Amino acid sequence: MEAGQLLSLIPEGILEELALETDVDKYTKKLYGEIVFKLLIHCILSFKDNSLRTMESAYESVSFKLLNAKRKSERIRFSSISERLSVIEPAYFERLYKKCVETYSAILTTPKTDLIRFDSTIVALSGKLLNVGYHLKGGDAAHLKQLKFTIGLSNLPVALHFFTEQAYSSENKALKEGVLSFDPTNTSIIRIFDRGITARKTYDELIENSMPFISRLNAQSKRDLVAYNNLPELVVQTSTLNIYSDSWVYLYKAGEIRADHPVRCIEALINTTGESILFITNIESQVLSAADITLLYKRRWEIEVFFKFIKQELNFSHLVNRSENGIKVMLYCTMIAALLLLAYKELNGLKGYKIMKQKFVHDLEKSLMKDIVFMCGGDPDKIDILLKSPPE
Repeated sequence: MEAGQLLSLIPEGILEELALETDVDKYTKKLYGEIVFKLLIHCILSFKDNSLRTMESAYESVSFKLLNAKRKSERIRFSSISERLSVIEPAYFERLYKKCVETYSAILTTPKTDLIRFDSTIVALSGKLLNVGYHLKGGDAAHLKQLKFTIGLSNLPVALHFFTEQAYSSENKALKEGVLSFDPTNTSIIRIFDRGITARKTYDELIENSMPFISRLNAQSKRDLVAYNNLPELVVQTSTLNIYSDSWVYLYKAGEIRADHPVRCIEALINTTGESILFITNIESQVLSAADITLLYKRRWEIEVFFKFIKQELNFSHLVNRSENGIKVMLYCTMIAALLLLAYKELNGLKGYKIMKQKFVHDLEKSLMKDIVFMCGGDPDKIDILLKSPPE
């Protein structure tokens, strides 16, 4: 599927409908919600080092004028873009993001996965630059402010949370909220998260709400044995682990208070180092074997790759606007850009991220070239012929 076809799945009617529902254009005469959205998506995808001045320049480009053909293009100052981002209604972009999740999930060729990986990433800047966020305590980083973004990733980023309060510096609060709030009535989704969640109360809540989960546990954690599950062999070997124990145990909360519910604990040794590693889950051994549990947890690494992708290729760490409002808008637009790219990657069988993004941008440029040829009365299909066999 071509980049232009993917973009066309976000119809103009939806943009207009959401604008009316959220009142995003109530107090503006120029930078309408639709224009801001298209400008941000265009710049996030086209420029690795996006900035307000880049957006000012891009607004007058031929490419953007074609993306925004029905609107009259006037000159816009970068300061006007910044001011607009500070006050524009973020609910418009949030609703648009959710619509894109629904739209692009429906067209992917791989079967829908019921595996969601949750993790957080942090952006830190000088407290003099950020209007929101929490301070780090002590040390050389005391002058910095942090913003935390907790994301749930299936084959697409399907859940977003943005935290600015000190309490959310703990993953026991931030990651917990992301995990427990996602589709709480769906008991078939397996939630995978790392050792950031250590609170036994959270494990109890997941069990009480029939939410399957897989995580890691500190090897020194106190636990009481309830019963062993049978292993098919004395030691089960995977490509990276030697699994030697599969049991149900009670963990302990602070002090000597035992958790309310037992969890399944899988113990293994890492082949290369001999280091002990423990996995915990509430999924029965009849449903998933010990080896299956460890292999599913291994897929958690994909969200780390995703964070690296949005920071390096979509400039996520650079805050174009530092108000809470502007950061939310940039968050949703960056995730929509990521949705587009990941859908394009899968539908076209591409590998990696950097080259895939370049291919998407080139594909989009070709689509815009076809639009120009068509508007000038020419045959846009000749663009493909020309690119395959350029004249000598």
